[in-house]
Amino acid sequence: MGRTKNFSTENYDLNPKSKKGIMLIHGFASTTYEVSHLAKFLEKHGFRVVLDNLPGHGTTIEDCNSTKYQEWISFAEKRFAEISIDCEETYVIGFSMGAILGLHLASLFPVDKLVIAAPVMSFKSPFKVKVLVRLLNKIITKQKKGKQQSGLKTITNYSGYDHYPLAALNEFRKMNAFVYKRLARVNCPLLYVHSNSDRVSLSKNIDIILNQINSSQKDKLIVEEAHHHLFYKNPDQELIFNTIYNFIH
Repeated sequence: MGRTKNFSTENYDLNPKSKKGIMLIHGFASTTYEVSHLAKFLEKHGFRVVLDNLPGHGTTIEDCNSTKYQEWISFAEKRFAEISIDCEETYVIGFSMGAILGLHLASLFPVDKLVIAAPVMSFKSPFKVKVLVRLLNKIITKQKKGKQQSGLKTITNYSGYDHYPLAALNEFRKMNAFVYKRLARVNCPLLYVHSNSDRVSLSKNIDIILNQINSSQKDKLIVEEAHHHLFYKNPDQELIFNTIYNFIH
């Protein structure tokens, strides 16, 4: 089937009458389950939380591979605009690739506050992504997710596809180049969440992003125990969730 144990097709609109809205964005080749624990935590604190599967996600690897990065951007822009119309305050929280989409939204719209968690602006293996994936993604269309790539014990902990869709990964690469050129337009208060145990979003991303944006408030939370999936249950989860709540509250 190409799906992992925690694969989810569910979309969320929690506390729809609240005037404090949060757009929560999951990561690459994953689903809403990946960030659903944070969504439910913020729901309990009275926020409206909107969380959708991005185009090509929550479906099939083939569908993901046929999706262009412009579709992710257009979807995020439209959803943010809809939330902004209904809410007096609008926040964005993005994880991994979702953090890159969050940065794009903040470069374009008046986001009240932005949280980026484990953003992947620069890939762990730049040559592989920029050269090999770019040239070969039509021939080798997918790559099995390894058990240790995210610091997780078993692949069943993933919440999306059991393979990386490589044509979609090439679109991710293109989107990063697009968003990077516009980082200087980001000027809203920002919280950057990073784990020193993360094997996917390396620490070099911190300077790459924070040195380019023009936000006067650039807060950082650096944790040690969590791996790439910062919003899964982990020893740092309470600290991460409370820090995010205190930042946007």
